[in-house]
Amino acid sequence: MTTATKTLRLRQALRSEIDRIAKRSRRSFSEVTQDLIEEALRMRKCPGIYFADEPAGRETKIAGTGLAVWEVIAVYKAVSKGERALQARFPWLTEAQLKAALLYYRNYPDEIDTLVAENEAPSPEVSRAEIFGRVRRA
Repeated sequence: MTTATKTLRLRQALRSEIDRIAKRSRRSFSEVTQDLIEEALRMRKCPGIYFADEPAGRETKIAGTGLAVWEVIAVYKAVSKGERALQARFPWLTEAQLKAALLYYRNYPDEIDTLVAENEAPSPEVSRAEIFGRVRRA
């Protein structure tokens, strides 16, 4: 992806915090800043969504739930994209929380579809167990 150069003045406290994150994550100041701005724009575009650090990296979550957007969308896709069926599967979520997940999915379908597919794929351990379970021993 091409990038354009733009001068940006930052308050010292903001610059220090970005520097701290960049050092901790062993990434460049520019890369961290771009990621933070992109996340902020996505959260503004999709109210009710936030980003959280998970062992596998940054993940989109539904505010007030701890659920990842992909987890709800996986169910949504499995129940033929029915919002009523989705509400029945997640009765503890408000309509606003479900709409936030669906809005994020509509805006970033490739990202969420990739995460759903990755999480539906069998793990290497399961694959080996399935393979070795089919081998007959004499």
